[in-house]
Amino acid sequence: MIPKTFHLFILLGLFLKTSCYFVLIQEPKTWTEAQSYCKQYHWDLATIQSDEDRYKIQEVAAAAKFQNRAWMGLYDGLFVWRWSYQDQNLDYSNWASLEETTSRTQRMCGLIRNTGKWHVASCEEQKPFFCYKGNYFGGKFIFNAAKLSWRDAQSQCRRLYVDLSTISDSSENSAVDMILSLVSQSEAWIGLSKNLWLWSDQSKVTWLSVKWADGQPDNASGNEMCGFVHETGLIGDDGCSHTLPFFCTKRVKIQLVRFAVTSAGFLNESAVMEAIEKKMNQILSDQQMDSGSRVTWRVQPDGQIFKNTHEI
Repeated sequence: MIPKTFHLFILLGLFLKTSCYFVLIQEPKTWTEAQSYCKQYHWDLATIQSDEDRYKIQEVAAAAKFQNRAWMGLYDGLFVWRWSYQDQNLDYSNWASLEETTSRTQRMCGLIRNTGKWHVASCEEQKPFFCYKGNYFGGKFIFNAAKLSWRDAQSQCRRLYVDLSTISDSSENSAVDMILSLVSQSEAWIGLSKNLWLWSDQSKVTWLSVKWADGQPDNASGNEMCGFVHETGLIGDDGCSHTLPFFCTKRVKIQLVRFAVTSAGFLNESAVMEAIEKKMNQILSDQQMDSGSRVTWRVQPDGQIFKNTHEI
């Protein structure tokens, strides 16, 4: 008898997909306790910054009939202005009058204008910048007319010189201001940044996709440095020592493997399935992936596991 060739599909192999979903834990904990729990049993506290994320939160909350606030992974990371170079504190500043330097809704970076005054702007804006060359002959400040985001300017300064410029006193501020006038530029990045909110799983904060609830963040108690989420998916800030339920993110890796099985006669499906499961579990064990992993069969539209692709 001429062999028959069958194809079957099981989870684990040629095609890798990472699936994320949210888990609601209704036992109240502080933000730090909640983060530790999520890292131990799942992945991390939930990162919520897209319409899809908010819809998933709504689904999980509705299924649990949950209508309350719960911790998620946003936290107040760096809440003072600092210099890029050696992460220094500000011993000198020259902010413009009435300049808003305390925004709690997005990451802000500092620039100097040709008035000599410092201003804030979104770090994603494209601007020329000053690099710090160090105390060498020819001056310590290097102006670069290329318009880059603050982060890209920082990378270039660190690659070519030392870092973005630090301004330590009024004489250095005047020197930078004079350079701006000489090159006929109105403003440029300096090494100031204030990165307020971060995700606990180290995801990049995409500010255009973050949705705050009305009136949030308000820092009502003066020490609200952790983020919570409503059942609607909208977020706010609260004191980290308060105890709330919380959302964790769980990540599941799914791998699909295609097998071609040749049979010289009648195909005993159960025997083949048992043999393949044994082999796949051995592969999982060899790759140290056996903990929490399992083999699942994909059923074809006709209700069969195996598909007969060739028969003579």
